[in-house]
Amino acid sequence: MDGSESMGHIDTAWHSIEDLYVVLQRLDTSLNGLSAEEAQQRLVKFGTNALTPPPKPSFWRRLCNQINTLFIWILVIAAVVSAALQAWPDVGLILGVVVINVGIGLFQEGKAEKAADAIKAMLSPTATVVRGGARIDIDADQLVPGDIVVIKSGDKVPADLRLLEATNLQVQEAMLTGESVPVSKNIIAVSENSGLGDRKCLAYSATAVSAGQGLGVVIATGDNAEIGKISTMVSQVESGKTNLLIQMEVLARWLAVIVGVVALATFLLALLSAKHNAGVSFQTAVAVAVAMIPAGLPALTTIVLAIGTTVMAKQNAIVRQLPCMETLGSLTVICSDKTGTLTKNEMTVVAMRTAGALYKVTGVGYEPSGKFTLGDGDLSPEQQSSLKALLQGVVLCNDSQLNKDKSPSGQDVYIPNGAPTEVALLTAAMKAGINPSTLKQSTPRIAAVPFESEHKFMATVHQISPVADTGSSRRVIYVKGAPDRLLPLCKRQLADDAVATVNQMDGTAPLQPNFWQTAQEQLSSQGLRVLAICRAEVPDREDVSQLTATGVIARKSEPFLTLLALLAILDPPREEAIEAVKVAHKAGIVVKMITGDHPLTGLAIGKMLGIAGNGSMVTGPELDAMSDEQLRLIAPACNVFARASPENKLRIVRALQSAPPAAAVQAVNVRLRKPAGNSGAGTSSLAASSLAQPSTDVTIDLGGTDDLSSSSYGGSQIGKADRKGRDEDDTRRRKDKGVNVVAMTGDGVNDAPALKAADIGVAMGITGTDVSKEAAKMVLADDNFATIVAAVREGRRVWDNLRKILLFNLPVNFAQGGSIFWAFVFQMHDMPLTAMQVLYVNLVTAVTMGIMLAAEPPEPSVMDRPPRRPGKRLLGKLILWRCVFVTHLLVILVLGSFAWGASEGLSLARRRAEAFNVLVFGEIGYALTTRFIKASTFHPRALRGNRWCYVSIILTAALQVFLTYTPGVNAFLHMGEGMSGIQWARALVSMVIVYVVVEIEKKLVDPVLMPVVRPILQFIEDHTPECLSMPKPRKWTNCRKGAGAVKYTQD
Repeated sequence: MDGSESMGHIDTAWHSIEDLYVVLQRLDTSLNGLSAEEAQQRLVKFGTNALTPPPKPSFWRRLCNQINTLFIWILVIAAVVSAALQAWPDVGLILGVVVINVGIGLFQEGKAEKAADAIKAMLSPTATVVRGGARIDIDADQLVPGDIVVIKSGDKVPADLRLLEATNLQVQEAMLTGESVPVSKNIIAVSENSGLGDRKCLAYSATAVSAGQGLGVVIATGDNAEIGKISTMVSQVESGKTNLLIQMEVLARWLAVIVGVVALATFLLALLSAKHNAGVSFQTAVAVAVAMIPAGLPALTTIVLAIGTTVMAKQNAIVRQLPCMETLGSLTVICSDKTGTLTKNEMTVVAMRTAGALYKVTGVGYEPSGKFTLGDGDLSPEQQSSLKALLQGVVLCNDSQLNKDKSPSGQDVYIPNGAPTEVALLTAAMKAGINPSTLKQSTPRIAAVPFESEHKFMATVHQISPVADTGSSRRVIYVKGAPDRLLPLCKRQLADDAVATVNQMDGTAPLQPNFWQTAQEQLSSQGLRVLAICRAEVPDREDVSQLTATGVIARKSEPFLTLLALLAILDPPREEAIEAVKVAHKAGIVVKMITGDHPLTGLAIGKMLGIAGNGSMVTGPELDAMSDEQLRLIAPACNVFARASPENKLRIVRALQSAPPAAAVQAVNVRLRKPAGNSGAGTSSLAASSLAQPSTDVTIDLGGTDDLSSSSYGGSQIGKADRKGRDEDDTRRRKDKGVNVVAMTGDGVNDAPALKAADIGVAMGITGTDVSKEAAKMVLADDNFATIVAAVREGRRVWDNLRKILLFNLPVNFAQGGSIFWAFVFQMHDMPLTAMQVLYVNLVTAVTMGIMLAAEPPEPSVMDRPPRRPGKRLLGKLILWRCVFVTHLLVILVLGSFAWGASEGLSLARRRAEAFNVLVFGEIGYALTTRFIKASTFHPRALRGNRWCYVSIILTAALQVFLTYTPGVNAFLHMGEGMSGIQWARALVSMVIVYVVVEIEKKLVDPVLMPVVRPILQFIEDHTPECLSMPKPRKWTNCRKGAGAVKYTQD
């Protein structure tokens, strides 16, 4: 196979080829690069090094998508029919509602499909290449496979490269792999199945070179590069409809059927029973139809969602698509990235091991707020002095800075400048009371060996202040770096941690290598990065001006250093994230961590957060070996995924969205109980033995001890005895339904496909890339996991308030149409309500009172209940029953008042005025009781918490008085004679009747009414056509193990 043919295989595992000559041979190139002619030919063959832009729908296509909903078509048809009847005010109001709703939809959609453009903007604009033996700068989009590229500190990698040379090369890959610190690159081949983060001989397009320089050969460009694959996935991932949009579509179908049936019945009654002509009968049927259509419902729905987004924006959560507000309330799983979300992406020293003790360090991040502790207590003044002496070396042997500044709000902020690990050491020293600037000035550096990834240590030589009794000064060398590199250079260790011992160069004891190796292994096994700090006195006769790393390493034959301490560093969980995870567990939400970081680091963070459960973990390569069916069973039970690639994250999200929770938990528990090495699914739970039995002396516990076991998947973590049975029943019902509502958080390019595929994609506002923000449906302005939990609370409030609005709107609208319909049934000569009165109630009164319900605060127990069942209907059996009940209650009162006025000989205008006000004031009474769906409003809580309640009532009542008595306006509404006092009394009594009767119904509905009503409604539901039913989630049955794979069937 010639080189050009082999280049066609974009899936070649370039990172696994050990011989660099073979790499060049397969790419048909050399270290002198391609010739200009060959580069041009390959450019024609492979295309430019650019991303293929996704197809974008035109404005007209987007407009058609917004109009093509059943609810909008119902309103449009109503407007057309009204125009045919020349009811122009009706036409204007209905079309106004249509325009507002379509406009809002277009505005939201216009912000959604920009992720691929954001990825394109991240690519490097230029590249330095070797062509024809000469280095030249070219546009990066002209790169082709086989080009030799030079990269250096500050560059963006212009294409995927197989490294040929690497000199202290470090690349920041957090946006692609999730690695929290720059990755040291080399030219050593790795296993073919290694994850992205472990392929250290590759450099990826769009990542940033943070240090050093390198030479590499282009192995992939454009869509074939790793970032191109992500761009393709983002373009191909389709965002599914939210539950709210599906629910509203089903509701619109039901309304169309009910309105059509009632309108047809009205037409036949008017034509056959009332003996009206066809024209009048049709006009009457249209009036009934318009009365029953809740024209204000789309506007109210938008208002509820908009209020939710406003509240969340104040809590640092920015929702980009309104319908997603409702979805937040139904989350069952939150899949979170680790770096920058659950953690601060700020390396922190969490422990220090000396020969005498293990010190723990509190505080998270670069802000030096925290302290060193020993055991369970604080340090004594003598121990504090000893600690400061011990940590001088980490400040002196350090090239980074931690600068203090003021934020716009006046608060102190600490800005790192340099390597994250070194900044973490400076922060630890400041916690111990050291002033880095003062120490460096008093102890000048006279020589240094910079850090190189090849040697993994740094050394500096310093002039120590003159000793008081001799007047002579000393020179001391400090060395910090990887323990495995420094231990062979160490001869002694500090004898103890006493101040005198630390300050004296001769207060040492022979080195105990086994002790330090064990301490390092135990700390490393918890996912901690371990550094050693050593020192030695430099003789006066020794020339340090030519000090090199090679010279230091040459001293292995005669070790000369004294080991001071081991420092354990981690990007630890945010303290507020630990608390937020507890709240999420209490609310029945499972938290999973998906990270590109090292497996042990991921598991350590998972344990600190309380989400590691039984300690099981799955890595990216293991996921790659799984089928989709196996992953559906593994994903629900495992809460920690490490070394995850973008494809892995996308597959996990999709697996959770279609997983069979009950079957999955059972199957995985069986797998975990099997002996190691006997996994039929071809996977293993990765739990290191060193983690299973860690030494209590070196275990670093930062909190978060609550575990979420796999057996509690999808259930509530509430331990209250009085709620246990109810929660278990709810969990069982949710498991039977078989799907999850999944949120995915992330900040890097690698997260974008999963963010778009998730039910709720959550991007980070501070550290997040533009790619992740555009792919997400929600952005966290503070990058804080705790904000997601607050958003879930608001999402649950939105769901509750949407149900209250439907519970309020539907009976009011049905009562309007029902009053006209039953008037024909009882052969009343005149209709009690006119078309303009009906339209006013639809678009003004219903909206005014609906705003009150939209602003209703969350109930106190909103985060103590499990997530609602996936696929749960907005219109449940209780709401359907109450709609029927209240509709007929209002119809009785409206028709009763209309008939009462007739018996008193009142004019038609006065009777219609009374019927109109009875309907509206009955609506007020019903709105008051609807504030709590089941709980009684005969309680002090009904008097507080919602100021819009009083505003809406006063405004609605004032408008009724205005409409009833204002000349011209009352005539336009066909009630030009006003109302008498006794009529107002009847209207107010009707309001009280509605309020009291519904409150009584609340007390009787569960014990008395629902046992009778529920079977009837269930029978109707079971025989409902599929087009009028909610799409049922997948239900998985017959899950069993066998033949080396998990088998299941779909019901």
